[in-house]
Amino acid sequence: MMATIYLIRHGQAQFGMEEYDALSPTGIEQAKLLGASFLQRNIIPTKIISGAMKRHQQTMDYCLEKMQIENVEKITNEDWNEFDHRDIIAKYEPRYTDLNELKKDIFLDKSPKEKITEVLIGAVTRWTSEQHHDYNESWTVFSERVINGLKKIENESQKEDVVFVFSSGGSISVIMQQILDLSVQKTFELQLNIANCSITKLKTTSRGTQLLSFSDYAHFEGEHKKWLTYK
Repeated sequence: MMATIYLIRHGQAQFGMEEYDALSPTGIEQAKLLGASFLQRNIIPTKIISGAMKRHQQTMDYCLEKMQIENVEKITNEDWNEFDHRDIIAKYEPRYTDLNELKKDIFLDKSPKEKITEVLIGAVTRWTSEQHHDYNESWTVFSERVINGLKKIENESQKEDVVFVFSSGGSISVIMQQILDLSVQKTFELQLNIANCSITKLKTTSRGTQLLSFSDYAHFEGEHKKWLTYK
């Protein structure tokens, strides 16, 4: 058995709020339940990596606090940061540079959740088409930096390492694209199905990194099912 990598999507953030990059009360509870689940299953990390975003760091802190882990070094690597969704949405619809315009359109829609999905899909489709060069970070550059983050783990991990990576849905979906050779469309269909504080499990092998499980949220089933969210 080679290294095992647990890609953890952050807990629910405050979508539509001025400070999106922070966990909601639900997100905090999700991170604690995740930590309790790891502890119950005796899954203890030997390496801990997090993106630099506040929601990544908060998810890590609440999870590890629940696990009572203090003696493992925490490494911050910006390669695992999410794409700039505010920039991508604003380039798709310039009115949405003003967050209040986006919120107004969402909350006035007959189905706010469907409206959010429609905006995200439209914005991401424009971005990934690579036909527009007005973004802070292109789709290609984003993908390359996330894959660099994975390569760094592959190169530096030892056999039997258990690596926790706290990141975001976009970054995790790029890894899925790399491992499963997915189209861009399929990649973002997957992203919409990555639950908050879910686990995507990989293992490194001599044949490359393999997928073991995707968006596992067993810790939000049964008595904890009310904590399952995707946005």
